[in-house]
Amino acid sequence: MKISIATFNTENLITAGKPIYDEPDPYYNRDQYQKKTDWIKNQLLKMNADIVGFQEIFEEQALRECIPDEMKGRHLFVANPTCKSPVNAILSKFPIIKIEVIEDLPFVFDFFDEKEIAAPLESTPVNIPLKKFSRGVLNAEIKINENISVSVIVLHLKSKRPILADGIDRNTATYPELAKGSARSLIRRAIESCGVRQILSDEINSDDKKPIFVLGDLNDNDTAVTNQAILGEEPFRKLPREEKLEKWKHVFQNCKDVQARKSIENFYYTYIHNGHYESLDNIFVSNHFAELNANKIGRIIDVRLYNDHVIDDKTSMDKKPAYVTDHGQVVANIDLFESALPVRNPISG
Repeated sequence: MKISIATFNTENLITAGKPIYDEPDPYYNRDQYQKKTDWIKNQLLKMNADIVGFQEIFEEQALRECIPDEMKGRHLFVANPTCKSPVNAILSKFPIIKIEVIEDLPFVFDFFDEKEIAAPLESTPVNIPLKKFSRGVLNAEIKINENISVSVIVLHLKSKRPILADGIDRNTATYPELAKGSARSLIRRAIESCGVRQILSDEINSDDKKPIFVLGDLNDNDTAVTNQAILGEEPFRKLPREEKLEKWKHVFQNCKDVQARKSIENFYYTYIHNGHYESLDNIFVSNHFAELNANKIGRIIDVRLYNDHVIDDKTSMDKKPAYVTDHGQVVANIDLFESALPVRNPISG
């Protein structure tokens, strides 16, 4: 059985005549909005994915108007839309049997330094007062068939946009101010990634039979510390075998890496900023689909990118139309073995 799962940052999706954030003016006129909905419909038809996680949804009606007729009967959930700030959403060909939106970080993050570096000051933990995700984490349990239900977690972590003091913007800020603002964004994104890692570990500890897909706009390159925190590190090779097998349950696979190993050349990017080609949008799969897992229930067939519309404005005079999103879309095709049954201890061989 082949299933496909995708991530799609729609970039500021709201109906015509309405503002977003605290802006006073409408974001789209009627013509722009019609072009945007038509474009998203065409992208969804080309992608043809069974499950799609969306980011930057400001209004449920706007997303519903983007769904092609061929997909109208599918299950849709939008995470607490307010029309003022972006939220995540999910569209599924398969039934959604349980869903939650996690707004609160699952811990208080305490910062402390290495004693050798902090000396002569004491390395007393200091709580960083971040209590909520910048966008609520959407966690949906989806019933694929009679044997298997999966958790699909849709993310949109804090962007790289610098967090600056009131009265300062990116055009007026000095380079030191921009550096501090970028560090603030990184701190928030890093803490959010730790929160996601806690959610994933809790899910696995609660039911290690259930496969998990993590997808979305993570706003960092695939090798960044934030993404690696979510993926989990492979267990140290010198650990005893039983300890390694237990740790493997918590390690995720990045579909990008699987695709890269199969490809002669790697052209994976979903976003271009200032000439930098980045893979901000990713799909991670739990160890149930790892190639080396002796008890795997499926495998990644391939990963497809829809990024022809993403323009490098350092080398091109073309300008992105307002109705086209600034992110590429990612689709992972997965072969789910017909004989697969819930696995109690999915481990790598």
